[in-house]
Amino acid sequence: MSFDEMAKHADENMRVAVARGEHDWITLVESCVEDLTGETDPERLHTFAAELAGRHFTAHLKAQAGWPRRTDSDRVTDAFRALDAAGITARQDFSCCQNCGVAEIRDLPGRGFVFYHQQDAERAAGGGSLWLAFGPDAETGREIVAALRAEGLHVDWDESAGRRIHVRLRWARHRHGRMAAHPSAPGGREIGAEVLRGTHRIPRWLGAAALGEVELPWLPAGVEVRLTEGGRSVVVRREFDRLVADDGRATGRFDGLRLLEDGGVETEPVAEAGLIEVTYQTMPSGPAQHAGRPMTIAEVTEVLRRLPTRTGSWLSAVGRSGGCVQMACEETGLWLETPDVEAAASIGKQATLDEAERMLGVLADEDRVAIRELPEVISRPW
Repeated sequence: MSFDEMAKHADENMRVAVARGEHDWITLVESCVEDLTGETDPERLHTFAAELAGRHFTAHLKAQAGWPRRTDSDRVTDAFRALDAAGITARQDFSCCQNCGVAEIRDLPGRGFVFYHQQDAERAAGGGSLWLAFGPDAETGREIVAALRAEGLHVDWDESAGRRIHVRLRWARHRHGRMAAHPSAPGGREIGAEVLRGTHRIPRWLGAAALGEVELPWLPAGVEVRLTEGGRSVVVRREFDRLVADDGRATGRFDGLRLLEDGGVETEPVAEAGLIEVTYQTMPSGPAQHAGRPMTIAEVTEVLRRLPTRTGSWLSAVGRSGGCVQMACEETGLWLETPDVEAAASIGKQATLDEAERMLGVLADEDRVAIRELPEVISRPW
């Protein structure tokens, strides 16, 4: 197969991967390079993959500007969450294929299951419909269909336990924040980036635009990076919504490369509104963010809604002033809390998803913790 033929195949794969919405720009570029390794020299591959991903990110974000606030993909997420909370284990983009998915999901607790696998997700993201595997019986299938239809989805199924459930939809998964970030221009000047502190990897192939617009703005908490260009060098860390140099100078988190310039930064960066620092873990082994990264309310809501219930999955958010709102998907429901160090206790309640989202919104927009204002709040001693 010629490189042009490989490139055409890579272009379609990238379109679907961007639409699928599971990975960021850097991950997708590196995945494309890995698929094409050996076809040409590495530098050309990285340039090709970066430009390809950039085009598809641009097209995706332009398209999503015209989407409704709640898409069919959101409806599937909400239906799966309702089923999961009702005891039917529901997982999206689960495992590589149907056989592996059935084998894996049967080991999870629940009175039944429903899932779609990676190949199903790729087919739907590519413009097709969505097929769901379920078990153990037709009664479970009827409950699944009812939940999907309650969210306004169009479902076809002949009520046979041996046939998968067909969902007619327009796949549309929003990208926000880091998942939407891509460089505004390819390449750029060469800047070295070396991690001095913390567990993090910065790819060597990143150009200046990617480094400044995709990597540094979401630098994980606790990570320090040495930036080098020519004879100039500076050590940078992120503090909430700004990047701070080792000599105390600071910029907004999207202006970090200015710290390399002679003369430095003249003014204090403007505070970025509507931001919180987030860590989370999808249990037992799903997507996670172990070091804090900044998120808008749209980003954190997307993560929260996709956390599986009854699994111990958790999310923690910290505001600019240090106030904390955190939650865990317990067997009995969604536990929402804020820690009270002086009382050696957690102040919280079994909450609805709406309550959790409102508390995150208050923390992001007003920089305060409002959990005590909710009804039926209790104290859990540590």
